[in-house]
Amino acid sequence: MKSQYSILIFVSLALFSACSSSKIISDIGQGIDFTQYKTYTWSTVEDPINRNFPQYDNSLNRERWKNSIDVAMQNQGYILAEDEADLEVDFHLQFEHNVVPSRSHEDDWENTSVDLKPSYSYQYDRGIVTIHLVDLKKNQIIWQGLATKVIDLRVLEEAEANIQKVVDKIFKKLALQITS
Repeated sequence: MKSQYSILIFVSLALFSACSSSKIISDIGQGIDFTQYKTYTWSTVEDPINRNFPQYDNSLNRERWKNSIDVAMQNQGYILAEDEADLEVDFHLQFEHNVVPSRSHEDDWENTSVDLKPSYSYQYDRGIVTIHLVDLKKNQIIWQGLATKVIDLRVLEEAEANIQKVVDKIFKKLALQITS
């Protein structure tokens, strides 16, 4: 019975990971007039690659994130400029490994005074990307978009398309905030 329960939990988690969608959050500064911004440049400061998650955070995927953000910025009408840009763009990748202990419930009804000991656990990885737009004249963040998702190695099968989907969802939130 215990092994059937473990298998059920594992299958449920696998399906949850495969079907989980990104949670998208966007935050915009009050009173920001986005019509004043026409050009952008990339930040010269880059976070170091997270060596604990080389399957997700590596130079190949970083380039994919940057290319996807370029496409999204240009779709919003911004022009990449080398000198004297209005905005600076940066992005940050964060990954965490989570372990959730499960407890045995065999003796719950018979002996409730016994502490339940962890009998097994499940593990998952969560990825977070944060994108900032910084007003270069004021040196102030005017917008940030964030996406978080439970991830597994299957996201790497179509990494470029998956990254572009997430970036598109984040910038869709920006477009909605600008127009409202």
